[in-house]
Amino acid sequence: MNGVLLFANIYLVLVLALSIFLKRRYEVRYDRKTIFSAFLFLLVALILWKWGDMQSSIFNNQIDPSSIQKWTKLLILVFASNAIIQFIFWSIFTIIRKNDLVKMPRFIFNIFALLVIVGISLYSYKLIFNANLSHLLVTSTVLSAVIGLSLQDTLTNLFAGLSLQVESPFNVDDWVNLGGYEGKVVSQNWRSLTLLTRENHRIFLPNKAVAEEKIVNFSRPTLRQIHSFYVDLDYAHPPNFVKNTISALLDEIDEVSIDSTAYPFVVSYEASGIRYCIKYWIEDYANVIAIQDVVLTRLWYTLDRNKIKIPYTISEIHMELESPESDKRKKEEKSNYIKEKLSEQDWLSELDESQLDLLSESARLERYAANDNLVTQGEEGDSMFFVVSGSTKVLVKGAYNTDVYVADKKVGDFFGEMSLLTGDPRTATVRASEDTEVIVIDKASFTKILAKDSKILGSLFDALESHQSSLTKIIEEAKNSSNIPIQSARKIIMNKIFGYLNLK
Repeated sequence: MNGVLLFANIYLVLVLALSIFLKRRYEVRYDRKTIFSAFLFLLVALILWKWGDMQSSIFNNQIDPSSIQKWTKLLILVFASNAIIQFIFWSIFTIIRKNDLVKMPRFIFNIFALLVIVGISLYSYKLIFNANLSHLLVTSTVLSAVIGLSLQDTLTNLFAGLSLQVESPFNVDDWVNLGGYEGKVVSQNWRSLTLLTRENHRIFLPNKAVAEEKIVNFSRPTLRQIHSFYVDLDYAHPPNFVKNTISALLDEIDEVSIDSTAYPFVVSYEASGIRYCIKYWIEDYANVIAIQDVVLTRLWYTLDRNKIKIPYTISEIHMELESPESDKRKKEEKSNYIKEKLSEQDWLSELDESQLDLLSESARLERYAANDNLVTQGEEGDSMFFVVSGSTKVLVKGAYNTDVYVADKKVGDFFGEMSLLTGDPRTATVRASEDTEVIVIDKASFTKILAKDSKILGSLFDALESHQSSLTKIIEEAKNSSNIPIQSARKIIMNKIFGYLNLK
């Protein structure tokens, strides 16, 4: 008995020492359950040892003391075996999970541990009592039949869990769809599997049900996968124009990508419009909801800017009576709104009322979502922008073709004037920092304005020069490069503008 008790103490010290070693060497947390079982084992060993001595002295005449000692030794060995095996299997499980050698649930290790403990217990019984275990076969057969019938569902779930581990259709942390439930696999034990849904709900599914259901794994073979949704757009818009517009948008969104296998395409002609499938690559299915929100939000702004209409459903009757008067009223409201915003530009104060009216009638409003490009560096341009609401940032290409932040364009600022006046390529990329509304004047509209009042060009030219726009810099460069007076440089630039706008 003293030897068994000494073994218990040595075992406890070893468990604590190995726990500290694993903590420091592999940076794994302590398994409180395993360490607690070691203390419990020591306590039970002490109790059994004392109890065995007491029984030997009290019942010395009625009970064989050696029999009591044998049973005490057996119980101590069973407790010791359980604690040791549990600790060994926990250590193996921890090291495997820490190094990501294989993803297996803890219950697989527990099953093997149970089988080993049962084997050790039977072998200890045979050694201590010098017994023949053959008579246990009949008893174990009957017992197995009784247990099998009473625990039929439990055993079914157990073996279903084992089969799932062998086939390995998913691992812990995989995003899956099981039996109509979508979520992340957070654990699997001998009876059930636990899913964590996007709503932070935990769903417990029996292993039997999981094995019989269709399993969709969104994390295999890689996290990168294709996502798609459908949208109906009006028949008035050419499909190629629509697809190119959507493709350009998807190219701008960092969270998605398109290639020859994932891109926007026409699906069918529906009663409500042409149905498009917007298909793109995402890098992690866990973020699919947030990514789709970004795409759908940006899509609305892009369709609105390009006047691409999302039609009403066929079940809804949309009736709007248009008349020349109402159409005229809408144009006047739009023109007055633009005029009001342009009048807030102090540098346009040099324009008289009639010139401001002409400018307002020909301008248009455009809306951009956050991270939309208003203009792109290097592209041809023929329009000028006035920021009405929101804000933008100016980016230029730096080393390794990266975008370098230069400045902000906020409410009241303007840009793109040289592209409007001379057709020069864009010298920078201007990107919306938030939802932004701008007034746009392009070459075609500006030429119509000049046909009605050619003096507006000179007024606009003087206003831009006095407010230190890009025009001022270009005039200064022309003066320095040709070593000519400033008036001659202004005349050269003005002649260039006249030539670009086809003015005499």
